[in-house]
Amino acid sequence: MEHGTLIEVARYRVIFADCDPMRIMYYGNYFRLFEIGRAELFRTLGHPFPEYIARGLYLGVIETACRYHKPARYDDDVIIRAGISDVMRARLTISYEVTALDGALLASGHTTHAVLNDAGRPQRIPPEFRDAALGMQKRSS
Repeated sequence: MEHGTLIEVARYRVIFADCDPMRIMYYGNYFRLFEIGRAELFRTLGHPFPEYIARGLYLGVIETACRYHKPARYDDDVIIRAGISDVMRARLTISYEVTALDGALLASGHTTHAVLNDAGRPQRIPPEFRDAALGMQKRSS
């Protein structure tokens, strides 16, 4: 998936509870890192999630993907990068990379979200967020 520019949005230290019996980060926990990245990306764009929740809007996950390149291990510091890769009327796709401090790619992936109201019905992306997301895409082109 083409993802454009990803920006560093967070750093995370792998804790023991993140690891599986092989002492590497359990594969499902990378989606937690994606969620951290998504929340911090929205905050960076000036539109933190609580602002949308207060308006009765939510981002329902409709697709996820993660490719694992190298394992993260207990006590590793990792960098989470995220960026908007696609914006449609009622959904958007966010791309992610998780890297080691030395730049080694550990995982990459994306999540696609539908904007939903309290009743679970699709809603258009609010114009102010759409403008910010499209602006980020243009800067990366």
